[in-house]
Amino acid sequence: MNRIAGLFVTLLRVTLGLCALLLVLAALYVSLGRQLFPLVAEYRDEVESKARAALGMPLSIGSLEGGWSGLAPLLTVHDLTLGEGSSAVRLDQVRLVPDVLGSLLKRQLRIANLQVEGLQLSLQQDAAGHWAVEGIPTREPQKPLDVQQLLKQLRVVEELSLLDSQLTLEPFEHKPLSLTYASFTLRSSVNRLRLDGHLLLPDGQPLSLQLKSRLDRQDWRASQAELYLSLPHSDWAAWLPASLTREWTLKHAAIGGEVWLEWDKGQAQRAYARVHAPQLQAAYAERKPVQIDDLGLNAYFERREGGFQVLIDSLAMSLGSTRWGELHAALQYRAAQGADEEQWQLAVDRLDLAPLLPLVQGLAPLPEPAAEALAGLKPQGSLRNLQLTYLPQRSDAKRLQFSSNLDRAGISAWHGIPAVENATGSATGDLGGGELLANSENFGLHLDTLFPKVWRYRQAAARVLWQRDDEGLTLRSPYLQVVGEEGRIAGDFLIRLKKDPAQEDYMDLRVGIRDGDAKYAGKYLPTLSPALSPKLTEWLQAAIRGGKVDEGWFEYQGSLQKGADAAARSISMFFRVHDAELAFQPGWPALRAARGEVLIEDSGVQVRVPEGRLLDSRVENVSVDIPHVDNGQVARLLLDGQVQSSLGDALKILQEAPIGTAATFAGWQGEGPLTAKLKLDIPLAQGQKPKVLVDFATEGARLQISTPKLELSQLKGAFRFDSSNGLSAPDIRAQVFGRAVQGKAIAGGPRGTLQTRIEANGRVPVKALSDWLGVTRPLPLSGEVPYRLGITLATADSQLRVDSDLKGLAIDLPAPFGKAAADTSTATWRMTLQGNERRYWLDYAGLASLAFAAPPGQVMQGRGLLRLGGAQAILSNEQGLHISGRLAELDWNAWQDTGKRYAATQGSREALQFFRGANLQIDRFKGFGTQLEQLGVRLARSAQGWSLDLDSAPAKGNVLLPDAAGAPIVANLERLTFPPADPPSAATAEAVVEKPDPLASVDPRQIPALDLHIERVLQGDQLLGAWSLKARPTPQGVRFSELSMGLKGMQVNGDVGWEGAPGATRSWYKGRLEGENLADVLLAWNFAPTATSERFRLDADGNWPGSPAWISLKRFSGSLDASLRKGQFVEVQGSASALRVFGLLNFNSIGRRLRLDFSDLLGKGLSYDRMKGLLVATDGVFVTREPIKMEGPSTGLELNGTLDMARDQIDAKLLVTLPVTNNLPLAALIVGAPAIGGALFVVDKLLGDRVARFASVQYSVKGDWKDPKISFEKPFEKPH
Repeated sequence: MNRIAGLFVTLLRVTLGLCALLLVLAALYVSLGRQLFPLVAEYRDEVESKARAALGMPLSIGSLEGGWSGLAPLLTVHDLTLGEGSSAVRLDQVRLVPDVLGSLLKRQLRIANLQVEGLQLSLQQDAAGHWAVEGIPTREPQKPLDVQQLLKQLRVVEELSLLDSQLTLEPFEHKPLSLTYASFTLRSSVNRLRLDGHLLLPDGQPLSLQLKSRLDRQDWRASQAELYLSLPHSDWAAWLPASLTREWTLKHAAIGGEVWLEWDKGQAQRAYARVHAPQLQAAYAERKPVQIDDLGLNAYFERREGGFQVLIDSLAMSLGSTRWGELHAALQYRAAQGADEEQWQLAVDRLDLAPLLPLVQGLAPLPEPAAEALAGLKPQGSLRNLQLTYLPQRSDAKRLQFSSNLDRAGISAWHGIPAVENATGSATGDLGGGELLANSENFGLHLDTLFPKVWRYRQAAARVLWQRDDEGLTLRSPYLQVVGEEGRIAGDFLIRLKKDPAQEDYMDLRVGIRDGDAKYAGKYLPTLSPALSPKLTEWLQAAIRGGKVDEGWFEYQGSLQKGADAAARSISMFFRVHDAELAFQPGWPALRAARGEVLIEDSGVQVRVPEGRLLDSRVENVSVDIPHVDNGQVARLLLDGQVQSSLGDALKILQEAPIGTAATFAGWQGEGPLTAKLKLDIPLAQGQKPKVLVDFATEGARLQISTPKLELSQLKGAFRFDSSNGLSAPDIRAQVFGRAVQGKAIAGGPRGTLQTRIEANGRVPVKALSDWLGVTRPLPLSGEVPYRLGITLATADSQLRVDSDLKGLAIDLPAPFGKAAADTSTATWRMTLQGNERRYWLDYAGLASLAFAAPPGQVMQGRGLLRLGGAQAILSNEQGLHISGRLAELDWNAWQDTGKRYAATQGSREALQFFRGANLQIDRFKGFGTQLEQLGVRLARSAQGWSLDLDSAPAKGNVLLPDAAGAPIVANLERLTFPPADPPSAATAEAVVEKPDPLASVDPRQIPALDLHIERVLQGDQLLGAWSLKARPTPQGVRFSELSMGLKGMQVNGDVGWEGAPGATRSWYKGRLEGENLADVLLAWNFAPTATSERFRLDADGNWPGSPAWISLKRFSGSLDASLRKGQFVEVQGSASALRVFGLLNFNSIGRRLRLDFSDLLGKGLSYDRMKGLLVATDGVFVTREPIKMEGPSTGLELNGTLDMARDQIDAKLLVTLPVTNNLPLAALIVGAPAIGGALFVVDKLLGDRVARFASVQYSVKGDWKDPKISFEKPFEKPH
């Protein structure tokens, strides 16, 4: 035991000693290496020459640097250049770490790590497509690369790194592509290699890869390898050269993904790729680019014995707004082995065709015929379980075989191949032919060479075979059964489409139907075939509207070529129907509930209807024939039948049938029995008129004519209508307005035109006529109207004319338009019955003539002229009704009375708007209490309303009558003349007769708003002045504001009001009367100019009963404030004349009673500086609120008291003040010394304010205004 312990201790000591020795040696090794290896920089030239000899090429070293890293030396070469000239390679830095231990053991140089930095290589492509490396020096002579020897040499380097390098690709005639920051690391061991690398693409996106390999040292091709590649989502379109894309043009190619690959035995064994392309835009050759968005797929590759398999999983992409996919597909390849042929198989679970069509058209390298066929067929729908087998070693039709299930698949019609929609079933075949088995819903089939529309069916079952050979394509369906809206249909077809254009395509089509619907018969008309004329086709399509088909068939045999001879094809169709509806011609009523047969052959069309109904009429034994005609000729429809009908149905046919009578009989209505025979000859061509011949008879019928609206009852007659000349009847009897009427109808117009003239005579009561016209208000007519009626019914010029002598008709109108019932006169009324504008003419006894035109039913939109006075009216082009002419006499009161009796209560405003103006010359006008001679009246519309121009001797000017409610009437008169005033007489001066109010009957509340301006107002030949005012209605009456009236030198301003009901009105005035020289005013008004003034005024504020025209001081209540400045009383007769200064008072008698003689003082005039006074009145009784004063340079007068103008009484005090001197005794004034007046006047003028005192005398004035009692009361001395 101790021995073992001793051995262990000894072993431990030896081991520790060895370890310590190794540590010492290692430390010595490292220390010596750190000290000595940097000295290698001094051996640059030796290292350069040794390396040049070893490599066999020029080499230069910029500098050497020795160092130590761990336990190994580190040699760094700076600025290394290999080669010379243009082929020289310059490296920024090369770092080398030798494997010291490995080199010692292998007894040859081993490198642990070799790093190369800054390598720049360039790959260039020449015109032949060969690539050459630029940047690697070449040795002479060049030898082929020995890969086996290269792999052997790589065993010397355990790890080789290429850092921060750049690789530039220069495709031929393409922009260079630089791959930067390339870093690769190659690690090698005995039998393994591993390469890791990454670089940056030109857009800065990283690309990385990893390659692992198990080497076969004997044969490097038999080595195993695993590759991983990561691609960023870069746009590769600009980087791929044309040599790679060839005929394809890439606009955008943003593709990224990952790839895993396993390699063995010189081949790829397995691979997996996951690809995502956000955007692809490419085109083939000159085709339109196709864009694919968000493409994604997973692909698997696996090599198997005798071939390989490729699986595509989850292939999906966005094509425009459509998301296509996900698709699952498998591609298998099997090489030829023994008896087995080389084979390719493709299997797809589901393929949606329509979205792929633009993709295939834009990218697939199809030959031109195939591309044209694909564009024409436009496949759609889906293929399920698609299987394609390709045998490349075979050259017959079996070289390509296919099978698939169809889901709502379809193709468009192309070069004779029928279009198919919603085909569900299966298809199998090869390049030589195939078979389609279909069992579909909502199936569609279109033979576009014959039929314009697709045949659609709810259900369809069919077997379709096709065969392709050197001559062309043959389509054959021995079994075809469909169910549609028209019923159950069975058929078969054979179509041969020749490859040679010179040979005719052929079709044999048979279709049979039972228990079907006849309205779908037009569906099977080969309207695109030249065998049917276009007009016959149109007729067949429009004629057969419906019905129940008991049995029917359609057959087509012959050529499909356009322009082929008629003999090259044959068409036939037959229907046996009941409850059918046949519209034998557009515009004619359809034949309903018909039972019969329809046969269409090459010879024409035949329809036989034993019975049926036309409108509400029963038809019998109807036959319709359309014979075949040659090209260029017009087909004609011949119809013959019997009708048991009614007048209403007959009128409806005349109104709706295209025989040229619609406008003539528009709006006519009728009822009653009618029997007829009908023959029609209708050309099936545009613009040609049909021939219609109808014989019919009726009795006890009722007929309503629309224009004019007229009803005929108990109508009886035998009629014939011939479309070549019109309606005729030798004897027509009826009741009109309750009276019997007899007439006749005459057919035929000028030059054989279609025209009917109806003539009748009768009488009609005015009451029945007004009821017929719809007039509810009273008319100035009474009695009966005899008439001669003539109605012309023509295609373009139907007219009504009524002539009457008016005997028996009384007209209650003022002269000259009125007449008694026993009188005879003439009147003619004419009107058109057709057209967009109806025209009317009226002539009445040479007194009035009317020409008028208006759209039907829109009288207020018409235009016309009413001419008075005998001249003929000519239709006006201006809208509305205009009146012109001359009237010998117009009695306004008579017309106003007539208007009150017959005026309309409704629609007057619309009538006024319809009336557009008048221009009348009235020889004598009576109205408004006056009579005017030669009055010219012109009334016209303006922008604001009606403009009335007046032109006569009394008045001339314009009056604007506005349309706007509440707007004032504007009257601007150039002249207004009143009758001259009556000359004054002694009788009138003594007694004034009180006249009643001239406007007592006028209601002031009815006076409209008025703006009046008169430039010149005259009374006779005398000018009064200019007048203006504004009248505005008030709730109680009217107010006249802004009053301005010139009255022969006196101006009246202010406001006037007039209020109350007629007979109980009251007026007021507030304003001023003013002027300059009162003498001029007095003289203008035929008064003696007894007073002058520089200016005068009278402010009035008062009211009185009655109208403003009934103003009188006897009825006045209010105030009067008068003032006169600087005037003189002239032509004074004694002292009493001085008192006439108060024009409101009778101072003549007062002066005579004073017995004062002022003649020496006054002489011929009394001057004053100012005269004023304020009177307040109540019902004509005036009281001086302030005394009436006259202030003059020589004397003064004051009147204070009451003046009763209503009773002609006065009660006042009169104060006369005269200037006196200090030495003049008061008694002299009392006795009235004659010398006082002259003396005081002289003293006042010479001394003025030096006069110390005035002497005054007061009088009392009482009694009758015309002869008052004046008494002296007292003298007094007025204080100074």
